[in-house]
Amino acid sequence: MYAEGGVKSMTMREGDQAALLASVAKHFEALKQIPDFLPHLHVDYDAVEVRDSTVCDGKGVFAIRDIEPHELLTLYPASNELSLMRVEKASSKDGEKDEGAGGDDDGGAAEGVASTIKSETYVAPQPSYVMFNGHKMFGDGNALRLEADPGAPLVSGFLGHLVNDVLPPPTDATDAAYAGEYLKKTTNETNCHAVPFPSGIVAIAASKKIRAGEELLMTYSFGFDKSFMDGVNADVELKKKMLSNAFAADMKVLSVKMEQLTRESLKVHREAEILSRELLCDVAGE
Repeated sequence: MYAEGGVKSMTMREGDQAALLASVAKHFEALKQIPDFLPHLHVDYDAVEVRDSTVCDGKGVFAIRDIEPHELLTLYPASNELSLMRVEKASSKDGEKDEGAGGDDDGGAAEGVASTIKSETYVAPQPSYVMFNGHKMFGDGNALRLEADPGAPLVSGFLGHLVNDVLPPPTDATDAAYAGEYLKKTTNETNCHAVPFPSGIVAIAASKKIRAGEELLMTYSFGFDKSFMDGVNADVELKKKMLSNAFAADMKVLSVKMEQLTRESLKVHREAEILSRELLCDVAGE
């Protein structure tokens, strides 16, 4: 997989993708069973704990010591469903190559080849507890999807699904004022971000100095709510309004900031990235 440039570049034989997903799932289980190994991946899971959130009625993750920028604090669990989608390339009538990517909130794919693994305790899809691993090894379109079960027992080092957004992502596409407020707050007031590793794990890293007692907060972005994006795309005039100069500028600032933070974290934790890849290869070779 790695020698050929990841899922997007591979010519997979039948069953290869399912085998890869099974290896990723096995890697997750191994890490959960041996949390003391997480520090070798630079994840200092003892630096945070679960308390009642300050921004919502549920639980949140809090720092129990001062934390420096780019420290990895916890991982996102795959305790409900794990799925991997490979986009198929098809020739159009005019001879050009077309790539399609699609999916719905329960992990199914509208186009492409999808493989899915559900946990033994799976009851129903949990679209509100989904994280995508956007590492280039898994191709474009955030192909690897991690879904957490909010009712599952908490595991040290796997608290990523309890990290809250500073504000609930907008759901009403006509409320431009709230969408603008959301953009500004998530750009300026979040203190952590997601870091995707090639082994499938997604770590939560500090974006700035976090003081002991502060709640970890990250942005889930507009794409978190499908109804919001559908509403924007369905109305041409509304889309123009949402993409006005000021609004588009704020959106670009947020996007660039998150991309830069992710790149910097991967650079800081290059050794951990290499080790995570080696571990996945070991699991796949069993």
